[in-house]
Amino acid sequence: MKRIIILIVLIVSAFEHIYSQNWDYIVNSGEYYYGEAVSETEEQADKEALSRLCSMIAVHVSSDFGSAYSQTVKDHKMEHSEFVHRCILTYTSSTLTNCERMTLDSGSKKIVRRWMKRSELSRIYESRIAKAKDMVAMAGEAIERNKVGIALQYYYWAYSLLCSTQYPNEVTDDEGHILVNWIPSQMRYILGDIKVSLDQKDGENVDLLFTYKGSPVSELEFNYNDGREICVGKAKDGRGTMLMIPDFDGDMYHLNIEYEYKSLSRGDSEMESVLNVVGRLTLPEAFEKLNFRINRQIASGNHSARKAVSKQIVPSATQLAEQSETYQVAMNRVLGAIRAHRHTDAYPCFTLEGREMFDKLIGYGKGRVVGEPQMHYYKSHDGDVVARGLQMSFSFRNGTKTTFVEDVVFTFNDKGKIKNIAFGLGKNAENDILVKKVRWKEEIREDLVEFLENYKTAYCLKRLDYIRDIFADDAIIIVGNVTRVYTRQPGDGNMSLKGRNIISTNRYTKDKYLENLARCFRNNEFVNIRFRHSDIQKLEKSSNQDIICVQLAQDYNSSSYADQGYLFLMIDMSDGDSPFIKVRTWQPEPDPKFGYYNAGDFYDE
Repeated sequence: MKRIIILIVLIVSAFEHIYSQNWDYIVNSGEYYYGEAVSETEEQADKEALSRLCSMIAVHVSSDFGSAYSQTVKDHKMEHSEFVHRCILTYTSSTLTNCERMTLDSGSKKIVRRWMKRSELSRIYESRIAKAKDMVAMAGEAIERNKVGIALQYYYWAYSLLCSTQYPNEVTDDEGHILVNWIPSQMRYILGDIKVSLDQKDGENVDLLFTYKGSPVSELEFNYNDGREICVGKAKDGRGTMLMIPDFDGDMYHLNIEYEYKSLSRGDSEMESVLNVVGRLTLPEAFEKLNFRINRQIASGNHSARKAVSKQIVPSATQLAEQSETYQVAMNRVLGAIRAHRHTDAYPCFTLEGREMFDKLIGYGKGRVVGEPQMHYYKSHDGDVVARGLQMSFSFRNGTKTTFVEDVVFTFNDKGKIKNIAFGLGKNAENDILVKKVRWKEEIREDLVEFLENYKTAYCLKRLDYIRDIFADDAIIIVGNVTRVYTRQPGDGNMSLKGRNIISTNRYTKDKYLENLARCFRNNEFVNIRFRHSDIQKLEKSSNQDIICVQLAQDYNSSSYADQGYLFLMIDMSDGDSPFIKVRTWQPEPDPKFGYYNAGDFYDE
């Protein structure tokens, strides 16, 4: 036994001697950037070592770091060298290419050494430039689909990433545009084509119309002063609302169209740190000044804007419900009750379950009807009738005052009672499924829209019991990026995780996921999710024709946290009345190894 202990001591001493020799070479050769730190914990030592490595890089590149954003230095009153240092610190251990690490014990403390070859530096910048170019491409796609807010966000994020690289003025696109000059110009063009007009005043509420080149803006965020503080407004399908302080006595309103979207960067540590370092690009075109007194002629002056915003999908003759007047009477009663704040007046229009949903809707912030609803009534394959066309604003006052606009969808049963209420997906998303997927059976399209609307609404209205019911007991639930080894195993057409090595901390059981979700609901005044774009597919070649896979770009907002990422759902639609989720995954961004989750990752044909 004594010999074994002596042998182990000799081996450890030999390794420490080799490490020491290698570290001496790293420090003295001039071929490496390096940093070393000693601390009580390995985590803290690693953080300090990484910081020192970045400081060394910053000193080396400072003299030729061509900052395209000299205004940052001016605004923050910092030296150029400090700006460079902060830019380098935005490169984390996950984004530094081939950054090596060594950990040693020194009594009760930990020694961490970090180093990387100087020749690797250009690859770091290349990776960030590639990410910026991807965002430019996404912004271009977004603006083509009238998703103005997304286009502004990705253009601005791409611009900020480029400003943190070594030679930003040398980065061009395929057409030769210098991107740090071209991107702000594109943003100014977009902002110049956004028109904001006053619709109406209703007490403390000021309703706004948002159009882009004459069409309603699908989604857009804006900031405004309510007479006391800066508040957040979120427009949808051309409508937004400002909630002013009580007794606000003024006709002048100021708002800024958001393009920085800092709150949504929290799921991306690299992007969040870059936005905190690179100073805000000032774009005067984002500022809007509205004078209600001058716009008293809104009845005629805003006719075109109001008409554009009110335009919606109209049911065809085959989709139109019979006896729509009966449903309109019920909806008039519901709308009257909401406007008069006498919600119990509408109770006779609901089933018991529908009444519970109505109570939750009324409890979702301060809700009110926006504009004059143009209701349309769709008949469903199962005998139900779906009423679309109502928009409501919901305001939350704790923390930063926030106002959302949502489409609200009512479903009538075969006895003419409202049995369900949901937040709509939005005009574009509805159109993608109900109109563009014409090759699918009508009942499949209707069931899918209904399910996604109920899914979204369940999170907003904190319907934990409903969420529990729609997840299979053995559902695969994954949150975050995952490193895995993929091997195809023979299968019989059933969903399986055979051959997938998924990090255990990223996969939750149904019970654990619901436990975390319940905590989230308790700790937040509000939760709101929106789907920016989607890719929806049936597994046409699969033996199971009732499985539908949905990839959704999701914006998540709550009173304490916001992020954006990519949601994948695999839904079993075999029972149209009770679909259930077999797989739910979320990732903040495409994984560099495999991109987005998709059906092939979980389904063997």
